[in-house]
Amino acid sequence: MQEQLDWERQRAAYIHAFIRTKQALLKSKVEGVHADERELKETFWNDVTVNFSTADDTAETISSIKQQAELLNERERSAALIKKQMKTLRRLAESPYFGRIDVKEDGQSEIEAVYIGIASLMDEQEFDFLIYDWRAPICSLYYDSEPGQVSYTAPAGEVHGELLQKRQYLFHRGELEAMFDTTIAIGDDRLRAALAAGASTQMKTIISTIQKEQNEAIRDEKSAALIVQGVAGSGKTSVAMQRAAYLLYRQRKHLDASQLILFSPNRLFSSYVSTVLPELGEENMTQKTFGSYVYERLGKVYDVEDGFSQLEYALGAQHDKAYAMRMMSMRYKASARYKQRMDDYIALLHVSGLPFCDLLFRKEVLISKEEMKHFFDQLNKKIPLTNRVHLLAEWLLKLIIQKEKREHLNDWVEAERELLDEETLFYMHRELQKQYSNEDVFNENEAVDHVAARHLVKKAFQPLRNWVKSFQFIHMPLLYSHFLRSDVHRDITDFAMIADWTESELAEKRIPFEDTTPFLYLQDAVQGFRVDRTVKHVFIDEAQDYASFQFAYLRMMYPKANFTIVGDSSQALFPHVEVGEGFQALSSWAGSKQLSFHKSYRATKPLMSFARELLPHPEVIEPFERVGETPLLIVASNSDAHMKAVRTQIEAFSTQGIKTVAVVTKTVAEAVRAHAQLSEWHDIQLVARDDQTYQNGAVVLPVYLAKGLEFDAVLVFDASKEMYVSEYERYHLYTACTRAMNQLFIFATVAPCHWIAKVPSHLYRRKEATTPPLD
Repeated sequence: MQEQLDWERQRAAYIHAFIRTKQALLKSKVEGVHADERELKETFWNDVTVNFSTADDTAETISSIKQQAELLNERERSAALIKKQMKTLRRLAESPYFGRIDVKEDGQSEIEAVYIGIASLMDEQEFDFLIYDWRAPICSLYYDSEPGQVSYTAPAGEVHGELLQKRQYLFHRGELEAMFDTTIAIGDDRLRAALAAGASTQMKTIISTIQKEQNEAIRDEKSAALIVQGVAGSGKTSVAMQRAAYLLYRQRKHLDASQLILFSPNRLFSSYVSTVLPELGEENMTQKTFGSYVYERLGKVYDVEDGFSQLEYALGAQHDKAYAMRMMSMRYKASARYKQRMDDYIALLHVSGLPFCDLLFRKEVLISKEEMKHFFDQLNKKIPLTNRVHLLAEWLLKLIIQKEKREHLNDWVEAERELLDEETLFYMHRELQKQYSNEDVFNENEAVDHVAARHLVKKAFQPLRNWVKSFQFIHMPLLYSHFLRSDVHRDITDFAMIADWTESELAEKRIPFEDTTPFLYLQDAVQGFRVDRTVKHVFIDEAQDYASFQFAYLRMMYPKANFTIVGDSSQALFPHVEVGEGFQALSSWAGSKQLSFHKSYRATKPLMSFARELLPHPEVIEPFERVGETPLLIVASNSDAHMKAVRTQIEAFSTQGIKTVAVVTKTVAEAVRAHAQLSEWHDIQLVARDDQTYQNGAVVLPVYLAKGLEFDAVLVFDASKEMYVSEYERYHLYTACTRAMNQLFIFATVAPCHWIAKVPSHLYRRKEATTPPLD
């Protein structure tokens, strides 16, 4: 074995030298390209003949400018490509490869040693791949297969052969530190080493530790919708990001990052995963939250509630009749049943018609809603509803133009013209000169007045044109109210109360979060769906917080896209979704494939063994064999003892040099209170819903912002018996606990919640904390 290790170290040294040589060559090359670029910019106009005397001369001049511009663009593209290659080489210099497989293809006498890394490295003179990109077809054997007869799918077809050996490598700053042979996909030792490195404020790539079930998801190219249900810490998000990199690599001829979009749970999470694709040599894809998408569509007109505000209401409101009504409203309006009833209602609109709004100008009715209704009702009802709406919009715009032409004679125009400043009047003179060129203008002052009047009227009428183009002549709140009052809801108990409350919100131009998707859907059904056919792949993370109505809507918005949807029903936090309801709806999608990840890799075995007992079905989670301390439950005698215990533990973590520590609360209000008290003693960051980053050290944040993130140590701030009570809240507690990689501390005053009391006592330690009141 020592002889093999010596040989491998010699090869690693050769690869390192090869990379350094290639870096030097590229550096010289990019400097030459930059020099050419600077020279082109300096001499650009020297090499262009500018002559506009005739049409032919003008065409020749334009052609000459285009030619020079294209030369400059070509240099810029070359420089960008070389810089990208240099960036890849810098990554390879740190850790050139992490695995090797020895493969003997059927019909071949030679054994091929395939070294696998983050990117390909080729010796162009020898036409030899020194390192294969992990996404290459042959590399799937490293993740999926044991030594023996194997096959993989290459561009030319199915390849059969024998896998003779698999080897793994550990590099540190370019130096080969260790290697070991394995007969399984990824050795547990390698995975443990990666996990022992601890958490960070940015997600890491997992290409050196991809497991077999993860590799199946990453390399799937056939499914129209790949749906992954994975337990906490099973690598769902990492798989989604590596899958994006894989698809960009495999389909690079007709797919680029601009055609991918990721719907993430919040801005903090978006930032957390933002470095993964660049680390893999790819451009970042577009990232949105569903809330930001809704706000883009509705936020200019309405006060739109976001999902976090809805969640805070559900967690903090008094459990009275109004609360019960709102919770029922949330669940019903998010369901497939509600969408079906809206579809039934929409089907009747071509007969029943639409409610309209008066078009006002200077607080007077310019075109009445009765006139709009009359025009609309006269249209042939065989014409699709959206087409009739567009015909009405065209008619309104024509009427606006007619009224605009007559408006400059009105008194208000004269009054506002007198108030124009000198700068605007100078602009009017210039416009007049452009219009008449070198001709003399008879009665110039009168002409300027005319130009000024037209300018004022056009400016005054522009909001009306925008109003019509955005279809605001349709009274959408009233239309939605009509739907609420229709008899399609007759089987829902007390639905009149829901309708009353919703209408009162709409009257104030407020849209509750549970109504945002139905409201958008109804609006688009009338105005025309604003689909995006440029997007070819949609990724949805934390999918357990999406309802079936939301999934259906997104699928309509991106009709040309495939979907990758990952989530965990056990981490369902939002009240509008029944646990598992959204995933059930996905099973009916055509071309869908469902995978389940049961093994949790993030936390140590003692931590995950504890956390899974908080769930109704703990047996579905398989903890990874990684040693660590059992969680510690600290029960304080009073609130002062509680706070002192939290402070003491944060101080201990600081002394130990632990990089990432999260104090996780149930709500944002609790986070604010905890931060106010803790910040008197510690440098600790409060993470708010609009934050995009968080720092190393200690942070305080509500569980719904911690979702998807991981920390070296987690302190569940308050798990007292009155804090996590309902079945719904047990999933919040589970999510909070599963953010920890290595250490978990749970604090409670007087007594812990009954979800913890149900956990077998041998799975955690307990400590009592008593102290006199704090000074």
